[in-house]
Amino acid sequence: MTVSPSRVPEQSVVNVCAVTIFLTFSVGIVHTFDTLIHMGRSSVTDPALAVTDLMIEFERVIANCPPSVALQLVGFGRRRLDANEARILADRYDAGADDRAVETMAKGTDGKTSKAEAKKTARRAKATNANPGLADKLADGTLSTEQVDIVAAAAEDTDGLAACDEELIDQVSAASPEQGKKKVRDWVNKRRDADAVQKRHDKQKRSRGVYRHTLNNGNSALTFHGTDEEIDEMEAAVNAQSDVEYQSDGGRDLTPSQHPRTRDQRNFDAGHKLLTRSSDTVNSKKSRRRATIFVTATIDQLTGNDDSPLTTVDGKPLPRSFVDELAGDAAFIGQVFSVDGELLWQGRQRRLATPAQINGLISRDAGCVECGAHHSKCVVHHLLPWEAPRKGPTNINNLVLLCTDCHVRLHRAKRTMFYDIATQTWKTRPATSDEIPPDGRPPDKRPNPEKPRAWERQRQPTLRSRN
Repeated sequence: MTVSPSRVPEQSVVNVCAVTIFLTFSVGIVHTFDTLIHMGRSSVTDPALAVTDLMIEFERVIANCPPSVALQLVGFGRRRLDANEARILADRYDAGADDRAVETMAKGTDGKTSKAEAKKTARRAKATNANPGLADKLADGTLSTEQVDIVAAAAEDTDGLAACDEELIDQVSAASPEQGKKKVRDWVNKRRDADAVQKRHDKQKRSRGVYRHTLNNGNSALTFHGTDEEIDEMEAAVNAQSDVEYQSDGGRDLTPSQHPRTRDQRNFDAGHKLLTRSSDTVNSKKSRRRATIFVTATIDQLTGNDDSPLTTVDGKPLPRSFVDELAGDAAFIGQVFSVDGELLWQGRQRRLATPAQINGLISRDAGCVECGAHHSKCVVHHLLPWEAPRKGPTNINNLVLLCTDCHVRLHRAKRTMFYDIATQTWKTRPATSDEIPPDGRPPDKRPNPEKPRAWERQRQPTLRSRN
């Protein structure tokens, strides 16, 4: 049977053309990019002209593709170029060049590449020199450039070991960049001994300082350099004062659009009050709060049979000197879990997470399981909402930490989260009809029968418990 071209639906023709172009281009561009790189290495006459011809053809192809296919092709070409860039610079490392020489080469001579970007590119090349398979995975799409950079940063801290750990690379490949950073951070921290942690802490302490500079938007800025622990302490103080500012602006009684200040503006105002001592709330002795440190430790560490460093809930090693300094003023909170990570169950008796459950979630999740935001910016989310037809319980295994942005985005998209055991990462999926609250209102506007609120019962940590 012959079909007249005039009778073929226009969209079908576009789809067929798009698929044909995509398949043809995907196969051809691999060979073309590799050929051009070989030409460049072999000093063939005028390789720049060949590259220009390729780019013209590339632009012609994507101009005739649907946007989704065009973006796939652009992403493919970008990863392919990044992979070849890493291979070229890796050869310079192999030839004996040092970091500075490779960074200079990555920066180029046109003055359009920042020093920070050149350093990142050189770090990617150094990891590729240690493990050429990274460039192969980048070229075929197994890893994104951002994921390779995550592995490369870890390799820099571990004398190249992270770049050669295929199990770690597979975990980063299977996770989002945010979750991949956490996996890599945990991997690196587990390989640091107590002496190395103390030395790093002492080095940060010696190089502490405050620097003023101007941002691209013209605003002035102060940058504080110091130990991880001191910066965490400063950030916690700003977040605590920012929460006071939030309540004074109207708190949850107003929608975000009705607030006179954005979250960033409140954070700045909070920091300004703390630095200029104009805050009567946080600086007063009556309302000043002790630092709360969440530390994870094994029995062997506590009894002295294991000399590895204690760690915070996000896996960051703590120097013994810092723990000793704060032992008198800080509130140390211990949490004991079952083998399944279960802590407390409230069932349907109460909607809000208890302070003990909040502490348990911080110890278990460390921060937002979606983007990795600090736990001070998180709310308690019911995987199966409390008001859904299936009536989710306030049990620890039905609760998870999400930052405000990820939490709102999840509800608006009518999606739910689940833990993928195979990849050991949190993922999302569309929520079923019995997993969606019937009133359709955003979490902030749903009735809350329990008083006082969670963050009023327990000021540390400042988490809001929501569905």
